[in-house]
Amino acid sequence: MKGIGLIALSTDPVAEDAFKGAMAGAPLRVFTTRTGYDEENHEAGGFIPRPDWPVLLATLPPDDLVDVIVFLCTSATIALGNDELLHRLSSGRPGLQYTSPGIAAIAMMKEFNIKRIALLTPYGPTLHDAFTPYLARYGIEVVVDLSLAHSMSLVSDDDIGRVPVNRILTELGHLLRNAKPVDAVFVSCAAFSVKRSDLVEMTGVLGCPVLASVHSTAWHVLDLIGEHGLRDEFASDLGLPRLADAQI
Repeated sequence: MKGIGLIALSTDPVAEDAFKGAMAGAPLRVFTTRTGYDEENHEAGGFIPRPDWPVLLATLPPDDLVDVIVFLCTSATIALGNDELLHRLSSGRPGLQYTSPGIAAIAMMKEFNIKRIALLTPYGPTLHDAFTPYLARYGIEVVVDLSLAHSMSLVSDDDIGRVPVNRILTELGHLLRNAKPVDAVFVSCAAFSVKRSDLVEMTGVLGCPVLASVHSTAWHVLDLIGEHGLRDEFASDLGLPRLADAQI
């Protein structure tokens, strides 16, 4: 039985349950802790947890119960960068495996040769605009993008969690209608209330894989703990090839 140390934001009413739902049926236990953060700095494109990283990581169970640490915030990964986030996690709890929605999305896109995406976020301009250079560092081009922050007056994680799935689908349809072809769509933010079945439906309607923060993270965790059958089943639902088949 594998153990997942899950760090969620104190303001996010969705991500913890969404992650546990996405991992349902996997042979693992999820241990959750939460962190506050400097909200003003976060909105400006930075991230400072409260308490600090060593104290935060120490609130998870001991290492013999934890195999993977998941920091379940996409925008914090973008603000810090993958290398810096991994450094902070591994410095506080060395010897484990680590991921986050940003790290997982990159891993998933690289694994399936996704190089051109459409991007939808709920973030203000500073965070939203940081995605294009972040993804470009990994050879991924944002072909077309949209933030819902202004049009839907999204301020808090609770606001984001209340965005209807059909609104996300409608906005993605508009976004893709006149865009150049993309390999996938990425819906960024762990606070969006999107289920696996929603992603499957949107993938069918839009005609291309729709990835999302929590579910990309779930895929990466399954990969890290060696549950490759469950990993491939999830990817297959989104129209992505099974890795075993892709490697033949």
